Amino acid sequence: MRAVHVQEIRCKQLLHRTAASFAEYTVNPYVGCGFGCSYCYVPVLRERRGQEGARSWGEWVQVKVNAPDVVRREMLDTPRDAHILIGSATDPWQPVEKRYGVSRGVLYELSFYPNRLTILTRSPLLLRDIDLLTRFERVSVNVSVPTVDEQVRRVFEPHASAVAGRVELTRRLLKAGIRTTWAWCPFLPGVENTPDQIRQYVQTAKQAGVREIWVGRINYWNALQERYKALLRRYRARTGWTAHLLMREETEQMVREECERAGIVCRI
Repeated sequence: MRAVHVQEIRCKQLLHRTAASFAEYTVNPYVGCGFGCSYCYVPVLRERRGQEGARSWGEWVQVKVNAPDVVRREMLDTPRDAHILIGSATDPWQPVEKRYGVSRGVLYELSFYPNRLTILTRSPLLLRDIDLLTRFERVSVNVSVPTVDEQVRRVFEPHASAVAGRVELTRRLLKAGIRTTWAWCPFLPGVENTPDQIRQYVQTAKQAGVREIWVGRINYWNALQERYKALLRRYRARTGWTAHLLMREETEQMVREECERAGIVCRI
């Protein structure tokens, strides 16, 4: 595992209003992310805003050490019907969370309220906090799984959790009665749009107990495509890749058909 520079900071605000359709408030207990996935859109936004750290994304993390205290205060004035999303610009359960427990602290504070909660993560560390998740009446976890092929993961997100860990996370969340969705996001073009990859993904999801998959494209493609194409060439050279690629319409049709066959709701 690569070295990640960790800095402790204090925040004045944790709940941020969003105009996005998926939630009304977002919560990010960390700035930066030790997973540093190659396709992440957050460093693109940082660069456009003139913020530091875009080029070294994945090599540093800032810990909002007072996050639980801040969210405790903010929730007093937050509408009880507001939908809250944890993890829109960082993975709240990235490796540094094991040491600091900030996301667990935030989860604990939110558990006293009836608000609908959605969590986005790719980390099996969330298993540590199932005891808190079961306290919520309305909670769902979106597990980010852009691929179920370990060879692909090692090229495009080498510092993130292994596929097997995410499958185990899914199984145990579902066993605990927690609604769990897979985010096939981003859908990796030039890799995942083959019949074999699509069948393997859907079958793996089915075996894990998944009943809903959300498929999304890479955000800010123009800014990320140069690096992505370099990684794509590396992957193909490493694997001797010769598969036939499906066009976009063919891909979407096959994903829908395979999901329907497996009894999985598909949202593209």
